[in-house]
Amino acid sequence: MSPPEPFTIITRVPIPASLPPAAVLTALQTYEALIKPNPYLDRYDRRAVEPEEVVNDPFFRKDGQELQAFVVYDRVPIIPGVGSWATKEVAIPCVFQSFEHGVRCCAHAQGGVTVRSSYEVRRRGEVTEGPELVVGPGDGDYELVDISNIECGALVKPFVKMRFSSAHQELLEQVVNTLLQPSGEQSGNIPAGPAGP
Repeated sequence: MSPPEPFTIITRVPIPASLPPAAVLTALQTYEALIKPNPYLDRYDRRAVEPEEVVNDPFFRKDGQELQAFVVYDRVPIIPGVGSWATKEVAIPCVFQSFEHGVRCCAHAQGGVTVRSSYEVRRRGEVTEGPELVVGPGDGDYELVDISNIECGALVKPFVKMRFSSAHQELLEQVVNTLLQPSGEQSGNIPAGPAGP
């Protein structure tokens, strides 16, 4: 197996002026708002946080509040388009932590892929570090920002990078769009990222 090659992807989605930024923050801090949009989601279970998952990981900082762990089970198609019988269950353990402006999530996927994502509600234009994806114009002063640090082997890096960017863009859009709907129901599914949340 090739050694991990870390890289960072920053994704931004504008929050419309009609949607209070506090509502987006509240939704993020339920954690399920970041889990449920996955079209491959079979189920997810809460589990206890194991001390070794967080004690020596500087990603989980002291400014954080509640820690909550899940195992997300995806039913991933092995051969796309041939029906539900050609699927494989994939378990993705992850740990979430709330903080003042958002949520952190560390997820470990198969194949040695580790994703540490910070989902934050910010004033537009506040992210100044790392590569950025351009977003379209919006009428609000706030945006939902995903800063993801990904570790994976060199062989899978091009695939992970390609899938991750589009999947997380759609994930953020889904969080915002769900909150804009009066019923609060999700409007559809989005492609799954390579490492779950």
